[in-house]
Amino acid sequence: MPLEKYHCDYCDKQFQDTPSARKRHLQGVQHQRARKLWFDSFKDPQQLQAENAGKAICTHFVKTGFCQFGDNCKYFHPIQNTEQHAGVPSGTGEQTTKQVVISSINLPPSLRPPPEMGYPLLPFIDWG
Repeated sequence: MPLEKYHCDYCDKQFQDTPSARKRHLQGVQHQRARKLWFDSFKDPQQLQAENAGKAICTHFVKTGFCQFGDNCKYFHPIQNTEQHAGVPSGTGEQTTKQVVISSINLPPSLRPPPEMGYPLLPFIDWG
């Protein structure tokens, strides 16, 4: 009888479901990182910043937005507040609308808006 497969939702991996294989996977560094990233995605950015308050900020990440060490970096990688960049002031009850301007030059013909004067009339062709 073939062994069942175990699927890890954090890592999106599948392997044979034996106690030793599952233990080896759950104690692995890659699984621990994926699990931490999963749970950190639900935390408030201010809470994450408070947890990492003792760490120094990675200057390379601040300057370039990228760090070659990634999750292994010993410094803190701050996350920008997306609400402030989206045009919504934080801490106030006001909402501002931000219009998105999309250039129709790069759109395929089927998604472009119709011309202001309408489409030109095509000649009638009798097929039969």
